[in-house]
Amino acid sequence: MQKNIIIYGKGNFAKQMLYYFNTSSDYKAIVFCTDNKYITNSTFCNLPIISFDEIEFEYPPNIFKAFVAAGYSNMRARKMMFESIKAKGYTCVNYISPLAIIDSSVQTGENNVILQNSVIEPYVRIRHSNIIWSSCNICHNVNIYSNSFIASQSLVGGFSIIKNNYFIGFNSTIIENITLEDKALIGAKSLVLNNTEKHSKYLGTPAKRVSTHKEQGIKIL
Repeated sequence: MQKNIIIYGKGNFAKQMLYYFNTSSDYKAIVFCTDNKYITNSTFCNLPIISFDEIEFEYPPNIFKAFVAAGYSNMRARKMMFESIKAKGYTCVNYISPLAIIDSSVQTGENNVILQNSVIEPYVRIRHSNIIWSSCNICHNVNIYSNSFIASQSLVGGFSIIKNNYFIGFNSTIIENITLEDKALIGAKSLVLNNTEKHSKYLGTPAKRVSTHKEQGIKIL
């Protein structure tokens, strides 16, 4: 029997996660919640949607678990949403596709997504609120901190470290023993041969720093 959960978020990614949870997981989403300013009617995707401010009174955290469905368009907002729902006492669930290959030694935290055809090799650690899209390869002994996004067909070499709030674009390659510092971005089809710096954008083969974004953070339209 599927266990009922709350989805925190309203948008395309929330809609997609509703589909994944309800069709291929041990969980069933029964309600959405979001901030008051985003509520325009009483339902979303044919489910009730209620204010985040009221969620713990109607769906208490000692009974229900949650999932934060915020995509990659604003990485700082994703982090804040996860912290906000944890502050209310909720445990957040992971979605791991039954079509992904996950070694039994892999350690995962909360609110992670690993989509179909991705391979997570032995001794990988994935902390909280990361999204690993379809057909990625995360090699052995990689350490992924929290709140990052790895786009489809990307490869992360063994013993590499991905720190917090990171974005890796489509079909990128990170060679082994690389450290990717906080809040940086790797553009699509890039090849990363060296450690990266905080708040920086890298593009190319090999990848080179092209800009910084300390003030605005990573925002992708």
